[in-house]
Amino acid sequence: MYGVNTTLNLSNFKEVILIQICIGQYQIQFHFHPDEVISIEGKWELRDISGILIDFGSEDSIILNDSLHLHVLLGKSIEKCSVSVPTSFSLHFTSGYVLTIFDKSKQYESFSIGGIHI
Repeated sequence: MYGVNTTLNLSNFKEVILIQICIGQYQIQFHFHPDEVISIEGKWELRDISGILIDFGSEDSIILNDSLHLHVLLGKSIEKCSVSVPTSFSLHFTSGYVLTIFDKSKQYESFSIGGIHI
């Protein structure tokens, strides 16, 4: 499937807590309590409460920085989710941080949520 659409169901992510971040060569996984997982294989951005970009990755390299700042999300819960059709969705954490995950590739998976691959 290509493109983020309005049928992307993110309701299971409201109020879940991020408990683990797994970093691989081509993928980052976010594990939430009680039982949700998002895997990113494409572009992503992390912005702070002021909207300043503090971390990012892309399709070419899931990690583009020498050090990641994703750890600031650990132990934080999701306040709300938003979808920007057809390019991305965002997780808004109670701490004010916003993680945006993009779908920019027609050829490869950009992310997966449970059994849904986009």
